[in-house]
Amino acid sequence: MEAGQREFGTNKIYRMGIRLYIKNRLFEIKNKSRHIKLGKGTIIVNSKLGLYNTFYSNIELVDCEIDDYVYVSYGSKIAHTEIGKFCSIGPDCKIGLGKHPTDYISTFPAFYSKEKQCQITFVDKNYFDETNQITIGNDVWIGANTIIMDGVNIGNGAVIGAGSIVTKDVQPYSVVAGVPAKELKKRFSNEEIEKLLRINWWEKDLNWLKENAQYFHNNQEFFKRF
Repeated sequence: MEAGQREFGTNKIYRMGIRLYIKNRLFEIKNKSRHIKLGKGTIIVNSKLGLYNTFYSNIELVDCEIDDYVYVSYGSKIAHTEIGKFCSIGPDCKIGLGKHPTDYISTFPAFYSKEKQCQITFVDKNYFDETNQITIGNDVWIGANTIIMDGVNIGNGAVIGAGSIVTKDVQPYSVVAGVPAKELKKRFSNEEIEKLLRINWWEKDLNWLKENAQYFHNNQEFFKRF
């Protein structure tokens, strides 16, 4: 590649970065009352956001619905996913990567998809559903470098250990980890989990949350009070 071509390519990337920066700052200004923060290089496509959402640098969101009080750390890519309230998503997570068929003659998309992932297709319609909706409940913590496969449902209060690959549904308030992820323990007793799901605290208003925040690190007092 000639020096002039390299310079042109660098300038093009720089201009694209400036346009994205301006677009994100205008989005923040427009949604100031909703308290949404977009980090450098973050791209949001066809997604619905809530209140107090924070997206760190180099995040990609495609076809997502994200509720209130959610943050996504740097480098994470999320697609076709519904996320509840009060969720913490660590860095470099991959959620909703899409699927390939393993029972067809070929796994290559040109034989079953018209989307031209590699610039070409040999079919005139889609023969395989490449994406399935992912649902993540409320108060879920997803550790760094986690992969969550299409079609998975993660229950309220669950914890996903860093580096896990989640291939099946995760029950509420369970801690899972590994490749593939397996349940290690429950965060609370079955009786306490039932109480938490009945209390449904993530649906409380901001004043209630502020007034009762002191009980969220005192389990005994929380269950006694509510």
